[in-house]
Order: sequence, then structure tokens, then C-alpha cells
Amino acid sequence: MQREEKTTLIISEFTTQLDHENIPSRVLEKARFCLLDYLGAASVGIESQEALLARKFAQKMGGNHQAQGFGLPEKTSMPLAAMINGLTCHAYELDDAHRFATGLHPGATVIPAALAIGEYLSSSWAELLAAIIAGYEVAGRVGRAINPSHRYRGFHSTGTVASLGAAAAGARLLGLDTERTAWALGIAGSLAGGIFAFLSEGSMNKLLHAGNAASSGVTAALLAQEGFTGPTSVLEDKEGFCKAFSDDYDLLKITQALGKRYEIEDTYFKRHASCGQAFGAIDAIFELRKNLLPVNHSEVKRITINTFRAAAVLDQKKPDTIRRAKFSIPFVVALALLKGRVGHFDFDTAVLQDPDIMTLASKVDVFEDEMISSRFPEKRTAAVLLELNDGTIMNRTVDIPRGMPENPLSPEELIIKFKELSSSVVGVDRSERIAKCVLSEEPDENIYSLMNIS
Repeated sequence: MQREEKTTLIISEFTTQLDHENIPSRVLEKARFCLLDYLGAASVGIESQEALLARKFAQKMGGNHQAQGFGLPEKTSMPLAAMINGLTCHAYELDDAHRFATGLHPGATVIPAALAIGEYLSSSWAELLAAIIAGYEVAGRVGRAINPSHRYRGFHSTGTVASLGAAAAGARLLGLDTERTAWALGIAGSLAGGIFAFLSEGSMNKLLHAGNAASSGVTAALLAQEGFTGPTSVLEDKEGFCKAFSDDYDLLKITQALGKRYEIEDTYFKRHASCGQAFGAIDAIFELRKNLLPVNHSEVKRITINTFRAAAVLDQKKPDTIRRAKFSIPFVVALALLKGRVGHFDFDTAVLQDPDIMTLASKVDVFEDEMISSRFPEKRTAAVLLELNDGTIMNRTVDIPRGMPENPLSPEELIIKFKELSSSVVGVDRSERIAKCVLSEEPDENIYSLMNIS
């Protein structure tokens, strides 16, 4: 067989052999920050309407007391806990995402699956981190291989690709061998789903993509453990995952440089509480804003943004919900210019009714530039031109927004983000304790006790 014909077994074998002792220290450190970022996003996500509805659903479904679901009064089954915790983390567009696998949010999918199974097994910190890295590895490599075609066909990698990553994390914690890990991936491939139709109405099901991927991954791993088989060629088969979900895929991206380059290192952290495809435009506006203080919306004649296809579709000028506002480049650009922030606490019902923001948003036009699209995802370019009523023209182009691996947020910035989010729910002292513990190379507290952040 050629190498690409054994893709599923190759990536499965690699994840089964991942061990805390042979993972580079830089990769382990990144995993700890991913876990911290996940907990920060989930802490405020508990308060979302979507998380409340998911908890009501879980309580109706019931389940064995195996793992914690954020906000639930008692434990529930592993799949339900993973579903609730994935959805909760994804609630406010604060969780991490992959630099090259368009639409993939590994933190909201891989980590809740790992935590659910890890809690049930009483897995150690070392085992948990290795499982998280394994899950990010599979999701990132498959997502990289099938995008951006996958996205252009209307699929959301968080609901599709991430199911495989969650299954890999679960399989790693359960100690499955290569064949059973491949079965788990095969099962997860059949359970995967998620489409971008949520954009048109700002519907809640985007969050369910994360929750369902986490839950499906847990289910797939547990079924494989019992001997339930899945196709061990799920990725490369002529009717397999990649062929079904993409018009243009490259299997070699799944297996190249295994153990030399880790996908978790290509994860980016969010500086802004919005869709990541809008970050270039937001950062460009922040740069222009420095020369406009104080800012008066009435002085702005128009703002024109040329960007890549996956960002250009975010052109809604009059969002009527907070969720739609986070996926509206005109809105977040107006918010950035007038308020100087696009953080979690900057989005509320009042901001949707702010006449200055809505007036400025109506002056923002977003267009796809084919040349810019041809460079995506290597570059996430936003070319912004701002014209004032007095004839002044200002422009700024951002190719790599802040937060991306090539332009990262500092550890201090990530800790500040976590504490700002979590302290609003668990208090300042507990927030500091969680951060210290998660980021420690030798934690002195059980991770699963830290999970109780409701």
C-alpha cells in the first residue's frame, strides 16, 4: 500500500503512542494554555441561554453519574457531559480555533470529550494533556487536509472534523490500540455533521456543532472499546470522510511530519469575542483608530473592506441578535472604531440598539477580493479603507491578526483574558487558583475538582 492508502491507521498509531514523556515541553505548555482558555470561555458560557436549554435537555435525558456538566446540580453520563460542556464553551465565540483548518474550534470539542472520559477514569494530568494533544492532532490534520473546500461546500469543521479529534482524545484515554482507535475514528466519521446555515438567522445550532462533536467523539471511543467496529480507512476510502466532505483534499497533510510538527501549535487564541474571520478587519480598525481619537461616527463617510471569501460572507449590516452581531463585520468594525474594544462584556442588548454603532455599521461595505482569497488560509488579509467626510482617506492592511501563532497573544494576555472572564463567575481568588494550577508543570490539585465552576 502507498502511504496515503493507510492514512487512518498511520494517524491512529501515532496517537496511541503519544505519551506525556515524549511530548516536547513547548507543546505541553500550549496544551495547558488551551485548557485554561477553555475554562475561561466555559465559565461565562454557563450564563448563556443556549447552555441553560442544553442543561434542561440533559436533565430530561438523565444518565449515569459519570462526569460533570457545567451548571448541572449533579453528574450525568459522559456523552451528555461532553455535549453540555462543548456547547457551553462555544457559547460566546471566546474559544480557541485552528489557524489553517477553517472553522475548526478544537478547544470546545476535544477538551470536553477528554474531560468527560478522563473524569470517569480518574485520569492523571499527564494522561489528560496527552489525550488533548492527540485530539488536536487528528482534528487539525484532517481539517487542514480538506479545507477550505470543506467550508466552501457549507460545512462547519467544528461539527464535522472535530468529531474525529474528540474520538481520538477519548481513545487515547481509554488506552485503545491502533485498530480500535481507527474504529473510533471510523465511527466518529459517520456521526459527524454541521452546516453553516446558522449564519442566515444566527440560530443556536452552531453551538450544538461543538457539543455534538464532543459527545459523538465520546460515544465513538466507548463503542470502539467494546469492540464495535468502524472503517479503518475512513479518511482515505473512495467513499470516506475526506471524499464525502471536500472537493479538494490532500491526504498527505494528515500524515506529513508527524511528531515533528504538532497541530496544537497552530491553534490561535481569541483576542476578540467574535468570529475569527473578522479579526483582520478589527485589528486594522484599531490601528486606524489611533489617528482618529476622539472618534465621531458622523465624520466617517464610508469604510470599505476587501477580504477573503470566508470573511466576506459576514456582511450583515443590521444584526438583530448578539449572535448575529458577532458574525457581522460591519457591526464589529463599528464597535471597534467607536468603543476601542470587541470583548465579551462589550456585547449586550443595549449595544444592538446603540444608534451611533448601527449608523456607522450601515456605512461599512465588505467585499471578497479574489487575490486575497487565493492566499487564504496562509494569510487572513483584511484591507481596510476609511474615508472621512472632509476627504481624508486612511487605509490599513492586516495579513496576520493578533492571536495567530505567527502573531501570538502573550502568556500574560491569555491569563488576563482568563481571569477577566472567570472571575465574573467564580470570583477573583478562585480564578487565580485555577490559573496557577492549570499552568503548573506539577499541579497540586485535581483537574476535575477545578471543573466545578458553576
